[in-house]
Amino acid sequence: MATRLNPAQNNLLQTSLTQLFGDFDAPTLATLTPLLEWVEIRGGECLLRQNEPGDSMYFVISGRLQALVTAENGQSRKIGEIMRGETVGETALITNEPRNASVFALRDTVLVRLSKTAFDQVINKHPAVALNMARCIIQRLKKTPFSERFHKKPVNICLLALHTTVDLSGIAQKLHELLRLKGTVLLLTSDQLSQLKTGENDNTADSPLRQFSHRLDDLESQYEYVLLVADPADSGGTLSEWSQFCVHQADDILLLADAQQPSDRSAVEDQLSQKGLINGQAETLILIHPADTLIPRHTSNWLNKRPQIHAHYHIRRDSERDLARLSRILSNTAIGFVLAGGGARGFAHIGVLKALQEYRIPIDFVAGTSVGGLIASAISFDQPAETVRKHARKGALFNPSKDYNFLPLISLIRGQRMEQMIRNTIGDFLGNIEPDIEDSWLTFFTLSSNYTQARPEIHTRGSMIYYLRATTAIPGVFPPIIDGDDFLVDGGSFNNFPADVMSRMPVGKIIGVDLTIDKPRKLTITRIPSPTALLRDRFRAKKQRKYRLPSLSSILLNSTLLYSSSQRGAARQIVDLYFNPDVSRFSLMKWSSYDKIVEKGYEHAMIVLKQMSDTELAAYRS
Repeated sequence: MATRLNPAQNNLLQTSLTQLFGDFDAPTLATLTPLLEWVEIRGGECLLRQNEPGDSMYFVISGRLQALVTAENGQSRKIGEIMRGETVGETALITNEPRNASVFALRDTVLVRLSKTAFDQVINKHPAVALNMARCIIQRLKKTPFSERFHKKPVNICLLALHTTVDLSGIAQKLHELLRLKGTVLLLTSDQLSQLKTGENDNTADSPLRQFSHRLDDLESQYEYVLLVADPADSGGTLSEWSQFCVHQADDILLLADAQQPSDRSAVEDQLSQKGLINGQAETLILIHPADTLIPRHTSNWLNKRPQIHAHYHIRRDSERDLARLSRILSNTAIGFVLAGGGARGFAHIGVLKALQEYRIPIDFVAGTSVGGLIASAISFDQPAETVRKHARKGALFNPSKDYNFLPLISLIRGQRMEQMIRNTIGDFLGNIEPDIEDSWLTFFTLSSNYTQARPEIHTRGSMIYYLRATTAIPGVFPPIIDGDDFLVDGGSFNNFPADVMSRMPVGKIIGVDLTIDKPRKLTITRIPSPTALLRDRFRAKKQRKYRLPSLSSILLNSTLLYSSSQRGAARQIVDLYFNPDVSRFSLMKWSSYDKIVEKGYEHAMIVLKQMSDTELAAYRS
């Protein structure tokens, strides 16, 4: 068994065995090794089927697998991916229950199999192995969605140009340089392929590419990233044999498109579909814009014609900064920035942004709820903090909450000034352009609460202005937004600090700004005073007041955040860099305190950042 593995693959297998079975001595290893079987499956093939007996487990040496659960109605749902160094199927060996999911190869995959019969032999001789294995499975089942990042970085990355105007070679070379800062990288083109010698034991009856696929298994174990650069398609969009190989062997297929070209599907994409080269791998659309582009436009046209696209990103031509962001995304070292809601207090986010930029900490994904969503949208335009501060200030001083309803049948405030504030803020950045969420330079999302269906809504596409209105529609204060057959209200009702949603993105670090301060209010009364007594008390000097009670607006606003507040502790667990500026002395509607609130956020962030070591800061700058 071991002779089929190169040293790197053999070390990987030994690590996997140790993680699952625990530390074992030489006799245990000697018992186990002869029982392992070498397995190779092609992309698209099924390894395990749901509800079948669990007669074996597998260690993944190279390649990538996808687990799917099929419901009674026949619909399948992806529950995860399994990549090199991980195991699959081990739970069935312990429980003796049928498989709970089907597992398919996303690309050609090499595994090591341990059968149920062989497993029982090991257990009979070394009972401690079963105990450690059970412990590992229990720990895995105990993990919550907040315990780990959801996204797994790709190893084999295919770069495929959809248009001849894309500088594929230049982009590949630059990504190669940038990814080398993250780990070991191999750049492969059809020219370099001929320079790589295949192994002596390769079957000469196989095609050169089939022979090389075996060689690729070895190369993959030696590098953290393999960039497979497809050949340019010919005038008819025909893909070379090498290009087809790159697509078939990729974990993630980067479709690089010239954003100035028509958004129609290209001949290259049609051929990918016709030849069935894609087996469920992630397809990522990279839209390349002229260097002087203010904001991407009409991204929805591209996405609507490509419903299979897993994600999309915008980069400016010859922008090393944008390519650096793409390299962080591909390597799962991107930075996600999460902004909480909190009325006027949310302007503290801008102060934190200023401090982060001064410390040269980049932001790649940005999200927020309520006013945090508004600030997040401004950040997504990829402008300096001072520009964000200047434009947001105009909106704040516009005072979006003074258009009171004289007949408050559905809300205390009409909401027209809030919409105008949103339009003014975005207009200061972009002029007359009204962007969609998917048009932003930095990946941006915001949340609202679906009042009709009692669930959170995550907005990653659609009118930015419309869904910013939704995320700021505090129930009872601002009117709800109608979206199809549903009412949408402030996202804070379900998730005022969406760090959990950010963790599903390909991010390595999450920075969060939370505006909630735990300051329990001590009460000296046992009953709520009469309205007359409360009114009389309000006319006293502040220090002489008898009743320390929240105002009506505070009760309304804070009541909508009760559920979110209860989830705050769990969300905070997955935030790597946490900011919690004390802006509690500012009223939620104190728009005129804009500058003071921004400065409060900046001062707090600088205190936190100055306390970090150079090593800690470097983890956010890489």
